[in-house]
Amino acid sequence: MKRIFVGALAILTVLLMLLPAGAASAATTTSSAQITIEEKADYDFVGGTIDVGLRIKCTGGSGSVIVDLEQYPPETPYPVATGSGPQIVVCDGQPRTVGVTVAGFGFDAGKAYATATLTTDDLQAVTEARRITIRVV
Repeated sequence: MKRIFVGALAILTVLLMLLPAGAASAATTTSSAQITIEEKADYDFVGGTIDVGLRIKCTGGSGSVIVDLEQYPPETPYPVATGSGPQIVVCDGQPRTVGVTVAGFGFDAGKAYATATLTTDDLQAVTEARRITIRVV
């Protein structure tokens, strides 16, 4: 019995040594990146593009944001309007306002559902989702 326990302990020790440095602590750290989706977005070009505003704060030099947008009837005459848009962002620890143009099809003025994910160069990631209002300006 003692031999089995010692053998299992040895295997566990070897497995822990094979983990990359920092892997054990990475799961416990929290992201300092922040993202907020603005409540209102702007309708452009025949429902094909929507401009979504974000407020971000992050570190790591730079990062990227991807915004996914969905809209359902009665706001759109189609079964579903969907689109996505990327943007490169500056991550210097300062609060920033970012505009992302979402390309898609079938959007119209009214309620929609937006999801935004910010990923920094140092691999921090944060996501926010909320209902927004698309307006014609």
